[in-house]
Amino acid sequence: MPTRPTVAILGEFGTYSELQQACERVGAQAFVTTDLNSLRDADGMVIAGHKKSLETYEAVRKLHGGRVLGRRVAGGRPVLVAGAGFGMLFEIIRTVNPELGDLDISALGEWPGAAQDLATAGAHPGCYRVEAAVSSKFLQDLPEPLNFKAEDGVFTWDFDQSIDYMEPPAVSWTDADPRYIAAVENGPLTAIQFCPVASGAAGEEFLRRWVAHLPVMNRL
Repeated sequence: MPTRPTVAILGEFGTYSELQQACERVGAQAFVTTDLNSLRDADGMVIAGHKKSLETYEAVRKLHGGRVLGRRVAGGRPVLVAGAGFGMLFEIIRTVNPELGDLDISALGEWPGAAQDLATAGAHPGCYRVEAAVSSKFLQDLPEPLNFKAEDGVFTWDFDQSIDYMEPPAVSWTDADPRYIAAVENGPLTAIQFCPVASGAAGEEFLRRWVAHLPVMNRL
């Protein structure tokens, strides 16, 4: 019987149980942990967030998740970032402070650009279909709309897609008006703006495809 890939979900004990169960239904041995060694050594790592990019970023920093993410990506080890965590992967999280006004918070900087409140551009959370990139491995022909619960989004893709020594990221978009980025597949790093657990059969099919692509490391 083939070995099931291990998936470590960044979180405190008792959190993300629905996401854990969804990963297990599609073939993974999934567990929720804050242990950095376990996060580093798993076949796949997942970071999820709920509504706000900045809140997710602060929680991830507190758990040193950004450091593990960076090391895994540098080593070619798969990472999935889902929901509100999507925005923290860009250079800037743009937010409004009641006393200080508009603030640009430096984030993880995997890609150029800024995450901002959807409402500032006339967009809003909801269920949308995805215009999948031609080169997407995980988003082609999903059966139904996906649930975008995060309150922030990224409206432009500023990465230089013409760099000749690397395969350009696969960038998929929502069909919202105005549209914003739904997902980026960039080597070992996959980031999705939607919530897979809240997206029904389509979300589970996405997780199934991602888990199926995880290389299983040799284990005793």
